[in-house]
Amino acid sequence: MIRILRRPMAVLLLTGLLVGSGMQAEAKSPTVAEYTAPDGLKVISTSPNWSDPNKLKSLHDELLQNVHGDEIKLLKEIDIYDDYPSGNGVAGQYIFQTLSSVLPVKQKMQPGKIELYGGHEHQDVASFAHTLSHEYGHHVTHYYTLQTDGYALTDPKRWKETTYARMRGLSNDERVAVDDVDHRWQIAEIAAEDYVQMFGSPLAHEPTKFESRVEQAVSGKEPAAMSWSASMYNVQPQENLALPLASDVPGLYSFFYKQIKGDDGKYAPPVKPVLNLASYAKQGDVGYQLQFSWSLEGEKPNVAYTLVTYSDKDLLAEPVVTKTAQQKHEVKYGPVVTRRGGYIYTYQEPSAKGVRHFKLYAFGDNGWVSESPVLTVDLSNPTQVQVVEKDKVVPVAKSAVPAMAEPTFELPSGGWIESVVGNLKRVIDAMSSFLHEFFA
Repeated sequence: MIRILRRPMAVLLLTGLLVGSGMQAEAKSPTVAEYTAPDGLKVISTSPNWSDPNKLKSLHDELLQNVHGDEIKLLKEIDIYDDYPSGNGVAGQYIFQTLSSVLPVKQKMQPGKIELYGGHEHQDVASFAHTLSHEYGHHVTHYYTLQTDGYALTDPKRWKETTYARMRGLSNDERVAVDDVDHRWQIAEIAAEDYVQMFGSPLAHEPTKFESRVEQAVSGKEPAAMSWSASMYNVQPQENLALPLASDVPGLYSFFYKQIKGDDGKYAPPVKPVLNLASYAKQGDVGYQLQFSWSLEGEKPNVAYTLVTYSDKDLLAEPVVTKTAQQKHEVKYGPVVTRRGGYIYTYQEPSAKGVRHFKLYAFGDNGWVSESPVLTVDLSNPTQVQVVEKDKVVPVAKSAVPAMAEPTFELPSGGWIESVVGNLKRVIDAMSSFLHEFFA
């Protein structure tokens, strides 16, 4: 069975004197366990499978395995729910608030929290690791966007001017928006996926092994059932299959790492692997069997590979095989016709028909990943292969702000008008803070 777990983000906004609220999950059962870490962060469970405070402590320990800095002080809580209160397709949510002041306009991030769903299915820390890393990625990218730009990554009017959106080359991409677009094209989701790729924990990057079903059939074995999900990092390092990976964005790693840790850090993902359709062979009347091979310049012994395939309509890629640096860099895909005793045995990959895209991921140190150009093959006629290199990321320059020839007006220094305006500002800011504390 294939499960696609997507992670929409609920954002609670307190702007100016207006109090906004978002939908938060409502517990269907009482709290069964609670753990308060030495740093003050609380892990609260309403799931019977997470009733041991030691398991909650382990989840907090896992959070700390993700690269973090001072921003972690503004994460106040992790909640675990037994079911899926926001829908079966939602694995978790990140919820935060911003408080806006006036004169000057400034947004300040308030403590946020992470909600994890499906505790009855995810019964250990490893099964929550990828979702936890993704949701913490929301926290990190929002925090440092506010620090750098002064407004939120989810600001519908100004997100295009954020440093992140410009570095990622997304400011002028009409497919991208804050909301009202597919989940994979939401700017905050793209940013959270980038965080996981660059800074996620070892458990969040833990690979899932897949043996080629075609190779099993060729060797006389019965092809094993295969299941996968979007939370498997080596199957889908990022939700959006069309965008370049974080490793293809110049300066993105050092931009965030410098804010988190204070220096540029060292980011060395593998170079892009080269994927080739080495040959193809007709398998009776069933169709064509393809054989792929690949290479990687400067390959290290710890590099691992995952070959995936998908069609134009697929949101989730299908794994073909995983290989290590020590194994042969080749694999077969498609139908198999073999003779076993007096019988002809035929195996057909369920998705091996029509036009398919193939992409190879290479994983190196710290789970850092690169990808090959995409090979597009028509399985009914594989005589030609289209090789598509994703567009290079072109950073968008910051819009120039025209200088005013003359100020509209100027307050006399030390005058009574300046004093009144200053006092008014302090009153409004105090009211904003009071309303935030009252309604939070």
